[in-house]
Amino acid sequence: MRARPPLPDVIDAHKIIVVCGTGGVGKTTISAALALGAALRGKRALVLTIDPAKRLANALGIDGRLNEITPIDLDAIRHDEPKKTGHLDAMMLDSKRTWDEVVCRFSQDEETRDRILTNAYYQRAAGTLAGSQEYMAMEKLLQVHQSGDYDLIVLDTPPTRNALDFLEAPSRMIAVLQEGILRWLIPREGRFSSARAGIILFGKGQQALFRLFERFTGAEVLSGIAEFMGAFAQLLDGMRSRASDVLNLLRSDQVAFVLVASPRRLALAETSHFHERLSEGGVAVRGLVINRVRPPLALRGHADVPEAASEALPKRIDDLEWNAMVDEVWTTYQHERARQLAEAQVTEELERQFGRGPAWVEVPEKEAAIHNLETLTMLLPHLQ
Repeated sequence: MRARPPLPDVIDAHKIIVVCGTGGVGKTTISAALALGAALRGKRALVLTIDPAKRLANALGIDGRLNEITPIDLDAIRHDEPKKTGHLDAMMLDSKRTWDEVVCRFSQDEETRDRILTNAYYQRAAGTLAGSQEYMAMEKLLQVHQSGDYDLIVLDTPPTRNALDFLEAPSRMIAVLQEGILRWLIPREGRFSSARAGIILFGKGQQALFRLFERFTGAEVLSGIAEFMGAFAQLLDGMRSRASDVLNLLRSDQVAFVLVASPRRLALAETSHFHERLSEGGVAVRGLVINRVRPPLALRGHADVPEAASEALPKRIDDLEWNAMVDEVWTTYQHERARQLAEAQVTEELERQFGRGPAWVEVPEKEAAIHNLETLTMLLPHLQ
């Protein structure tokens, strides 16, 4: 049986790494570590997250939201090593800003662009429409890939239980925009007409009823929505084409999917289902990261006890106290040992499911929180 490839070899052989998995498994931290490792190997790397939380900024030790591409200073962790040409940038997706860029790119003229950007309903809906976050992530991914500025892009996908949500959501969003009922209220020239809408909704001769309904729902609410949809309809062909381009890219040999999983028993079913759905969608997992694995238990001698802690111990312990302490230590050991054995069983099951195809690494659970580059580098030896 062939040996698994080292994870760095998988990373270096691709232009884009899509890090996926269910929620709470540490995808953002692993994404940052993979990009950092590539940068230290001399690559121009970008880590892009869709997570609105500040986990990426925290992992990189940055005070801010990373709404724009932000260079990460690596000199502090390179120490005395020769300076390499690699560098690391980081960015958190700003859905609203990316929406604006899409509008500017696909609008047929300045008038259409301005009608959309200034429309109150667009300003409220941009970034909140179901599937829009995934579409904008794909759009930004395609932008930076086509720029040629990076050797490697690591994409941290949003947490989801459906493995194909990230791939399917953009198409669903476009279908909603295209097939929405308000589309039938929009003439080909994209202008809203109360008379036309009244005829469609209520039949001929009932335009006045529509105008009354319009007043009842608010000051030109329906007019504003339909005006927005009318202008936006002109963008759909370009958006659909763009979504097709990025889907083709994600299924190309330039891209590798890395699945981050937990060794916890409760997460096994989710990981298995996630893998099955990816396979059904024609997506092969090239790397598997088992994250937050409990390190082996070790019985430590007195020499391992810090001096301050040793001095704090009572000088004399009666038999009753001693027995209670031994019972507590033994109970804790048994509890931790049972959890470790349960995790080992989960890991064995995952090994059987994935076989020896993808790269496989296990990252131990760290006592210290990952809060800057120095602590992030602690993960790198385990991602080899």
